[in-house]
Amino acid sequence: MPVPEMFRVKICGLTDFENAIAVAHSGADAIGLNFYSGSKRRVEPATAEKIANSVRGEVQIVGLFVNATHDEIMQTQRRVGFDWIQLHGDESREFAETIHNELDIPILAASRGTLLRWGTSGEGFQPQAVLMDAAVAGEFGGTGQQTDWQLAATWRSQPQLTRFVLAGGLTPENVAEAIRMVQPSAIDVAGGVEISGKPGIKDMGRVEALVSAAQSAFARIESS
Repeated sequence: MPVPEMFRVKICGLTDFENAIAVAHSGADAIGLNFYSGSKRRVEPATAEKIANSVRGEVQIVGLFVNATHDEIMQTQRRVGFDWIQLHGDESREFAETIHNELDIPILAASRGTLLRWGTSGEGFQPQAVLMDAAVAGEFGGTGQQTDWQLAATWRSQPQLTRFVLAGGLTPENVAEAIRMVQPSAIDVAGGVEISGKPGIKDMGRVEALVSAAQSAFARIESS
């Protein structure tokens, strides 16, 4: 399976069907569905299946897993159908390679904090994209904490990171500056566009503002 064209704006952590459909029609080009049992944005498989079937072909669908078993990922993929598998826990390189080979789906490997997932030697399996998120003890993303953009820019300069996704604390107010500084391939946003006090439910005004700001920032980079 060829790696799909890299998305630019991914809205992650959707839990409500109607809200997810609105996000998919907002101009974002990927949505993330979180299956981590410890997340306040976990989506039920039945809802995820309904969402995926409604937006397939309009946006890329990313399934997010944290230290899930091989069988859990396989079963969920068969039910929902993803374009990408996002591994956001402590999964090994060998585990990621197995999932990639058996499902023939690209892997988005998330790193938290200062350590790049699986090092930078280029030896062994390399994920099709790498995501940088903020490090918060005991958490696996979705904290709202801002990533170190200067460190992210250093990561981005490494030649093997041709597909680099920036996450962590992005909002409509700061996303343009983050893209200008880091120049990522894509951004990933969850809490920064949510209705206050309602994890997993997105504020469509904020979603649309973020998408517009991000698209303009990416366009400026491409034209410079």
